[in-house]
Amino acid sequence: MAQQSSILGETLFALAGIAIRRRDRTLGLTAASTLVTLERTGARRLTDLAVNEDVTQPSMTALVTQLEKLGLAERRRDPADARVVLVAITRAGRQHLRGMRRAGAAMLTGLIDELDEQDAGALTAALPALLRLAELAAENQNSRTD
Repeated sequence: MAQQSSILGETLFALAGIAIRRRDRTLGLTAASTLVTLERTGARRLTDLAVNEDVTQPSMTALVTQLEKLGLAERRRDPADARVVLVAITRAGRQHLRGMRRAGAAMLTGLIDELDEQDAGALTAALPALLRLAELAAENQNSRTD
């Protein structure tokens, strides 16, 4: 079972890598990841984002400035403490992420459509397990950022 898990993990990782390499290059991976974090967790302090993305604070400051210039994120004052600046995703940022997800899904859908009926059926049968795997990944990510 461990060997099958390893093969499955490597295969899923390879598919993710293909989708990532074929993505829109408007944003780097850290910028896209930062937007996903803001979408999932809400407005955050710049220092929290830097820790979450494992980059320096100056790097995160530059990244947030880039996201602001693109209209994908904004800085705002913390209502609880006006001295604190929070970074939040904008409507355009949410739309950008939706577009990225749709493009990635379309790329994978195109590959799935090339499978024969038996292989496509096997993927369909695996869908509940894949959905649960995505849930576990999200739970794991949420526990890291809480």
